[in-house]
Amino acid sequence: MCWKRLKQVGLNVVILWLTAADAFGQGFLAVDQASGTTDEVVTVATVIPDNQIAQSFSPLIPAVGFVQLQTSIFAISSGETLVINLRQGAYNGPVVSSTTPVFLVNKIIQINTFYFSENVPVTPNQLYFFEPVVLSAGGLDVGYKNPSSYLGGDAWNNGLQDTGDYWFREGVVVPEPGLVWLLLVGFGGLLCRWHVGRNARL
Repeated sequence: MCWKRLKQVGLNVVILWLTAADAFGQGFLAVDQASGTTDEVVTVATVIPDNQIAQSFSPLIPAVGFVQLQTSIFAISSGETLVINLRQGAYNGPVVSSTTPVFLVNKIIQINTFYFSENVPVTPNQLYFFEPVVLSAGGLDVGYKNPSSYLGGDAWNNGLQDTGDYWFREGVVVPEPGLVWLLLVGFGGLLCRWHVGRNARL
């Protein structure tokens, strides 16, 4: 009976470990500003690098850790590498930070997430710009909305302010809980469960 109980506890520990790894592997994305929802598919797009584009936004929280865009890649391309510059004050203002380059292979419209190496400090309610830049030889489409209900910024195309917005979401990455703490909490819960079950049999 004791061996069966130990096997059950061991199985529960493995399940807890896998669940924690899945839930907290990338950290938690907390969205601050967005011009669209994840269930929205934008069918209009602007081609880059044929056009220089940017999206202005006004953060409400004092940091930016990630940007999401809807993109698609031309069928003739095997993939493209994209980076997002975070600019301050103007579409061609100083670059505050850039995301880690991402190699995209999506042939359909897809939401892609671009991460900064850490949450970048920004000033709430000030104007900032995301500028997607293709680092490879080909091109891709970036989803565009017009009209758009987002009031915190605008799309910019080739240096001119537009009336619509690029589909985007931005926010911060909330760090994952320490693995040690997760394991301690998990083992504590399993120990309590085992102790209660043992007392119920007495």
